[in-house]
Amino acid sequence: MTSDIYEAKIHELAARHPLLDINIIGNSRMGKPIYALTLGHGQASVLFNAAHHANEWITALILTKFAEDCAKHNASWYEHVTLHMVPMVNPDGVDIAISGKTHWKANAIGVDLNSNYPAGWEQAKAHKYSRGYTAPNPRDYVGSHPLSEPESMAMAAFTKFVDPALTISLHTQGEEIYWLYQDYAPLGATELAICISQASGYKLEEVPDESSHAGYRDWFIQEFNRPGFTVECGLGVSPLPLSDFDDIYARVYPLLVEAVLFPIK
Repeated sequence: MTSDIYEAKIHELAARHPLLDINIIGNSRMGKPIYALTLGHGQASVLFNAAHHANEWITALILTKFAEDCAKHNASWYEHVTLHMVPMVNPDGVDIAISGKTHWKANAIGVDLNSNYPAGWEQAKAHKYSRGYTAPNPRDYVGSHPLSEPESMAMAAFTKFVDPALTISLHTQGEEIYWLYQDYAPLGATELAICISQASGYKLEEVPDESSHAGYRDWFIQEFNRPGFTVECGLGVSPLPLSDFDDIYARVYPLLVEAVLFPIK
């Protein structure tokens, strides 16, 4: 799923499924469009994203497949929920990773997009710098300042624009769900965390120290005081092989459905 293949795929989906809207919410460092897919027209808004990290590009496939499955029929929740999806936050990085640099997590200039958000950015910087990530790198460099990158800026601006009741970010490793920020859970987060854990079989875990600040989920919880989740799909070494797709999707699909329906339960 290079950025070109992804772009062609979502336009083909929109042509076949007129209920699916496509918008460009920004552009990457290399000028590639960052697309948002939208379904439904309800008052409650939900936002899913994937592929913040380049070598986790299988998550872009997962979320695009979910969009396709939801678009195939006019679901009852369309009247109550507006679902926004950004399947490929980091198109430049995905292309770099697929081209052969499989260790690459960052964007085109070596900034880890999921360490570039304002919540606890200084703490993240101190931690990453102590581990040697003080300059552009395939992973873990936090950038020169919060939201220094067009990709993270686009996600932050779009999130504020759609004002979602909750967010889910798809990543890979560990079959785990992170749902707290600094041991804090917004209203409704615990209930939904249990629901999506049961739906997927993924366990609820606390965020490791090295990843406990400056992520999209961290920023969303701090900024909006609403439930935000990081879902770590699959097991193994990223990038996960395509042969894992069916198993991952079978577990993530019901998790995402629970999240879409949660605002109207």
